[in-house]
Amino acid sequence: MSGNPWDTSGPVLLTVPIPNDVILTKVTGNFTERDRKLWSFLVSAAWEDLLTKRYHEIKVAKIHAIFEALGGDTSSGWIWDCARRLSKTVVEWEEGPDGRRLMGISNLLNAKTTKEARETGILWFEIPALLTEIIRKPYRFSRLRVHFMLGLSGKYAVTMYMMLESVANLKTPILDIELIKLREWLKVPDGKMTRWVDVKRFAIEPALKQINDNPQAAGFSVKMEEIKESRAVARLRFIVTKTAE
Repeated sequence: MSGNPWDTSGPVLLTVPIPNDVILTKVTGNFTERDRKLWSFLVSAAWEDLLTKRYHEIKVAKIHAIFEALGGDTSSGWIWDCARRLSKTVVEWEEGPDGRRLMGISNLLNAKTTKEARETGILWFEIPALLTEIIRKPYRFSRLRVHFMLGLSGKYAVTMYMMLESVANLKTPILDIELIKLREWLKVPDGKMTRWVDVKRFAIEPALKQINDNPQAAGFSVKMEEIKESRAVARLRFIVTKTAE
């Protein structure tokens, strides 16, 4: 998350050898494009206080205003609907050096609001403490450029941006990932895009195009390399190049 989040920064399934790396191993739940954007926005809003405060608050009107300005859907009750799904979305990860790796599991969000004022009142929210420690781990995740992320089209583009932004500040800004793991993190539905050519055409290429079309706003550009095993694509390598700014 780098100037903004997953604005928050997204976790990454890294296979490059980085000490004390964090590997996101599984995401379970109905995690829509708008859910991903709202979660990133909330992490961004609470970024400076993530490690010092348990609960955070934000005016619902502020969320509406920003999402509406960027062309998002602000239909009645959407924020609470997203919060409910986020509370049921579970992430699992591994962290620490080889031989002493720790396993972690957490939901993405806990929230509450006034029932009578869900559209005009305050949203109180909590990013679970164990997940907060991972998000703020030095050099693992950065704050995304939220306004760029909110303007992306498609849930795959949002997730790809989160993942790539999370490696942009590394000494070697490369994301090397198994295709099967990438499908899991992108939440490609079972039975959909079963061929690599379809994943590439409908998920990855549109996402990379949005980033590379505006690298100044994104904060970086990216190139993709296909790594084959037995003539089939098994892994992908994304090489990130930060912009001068």
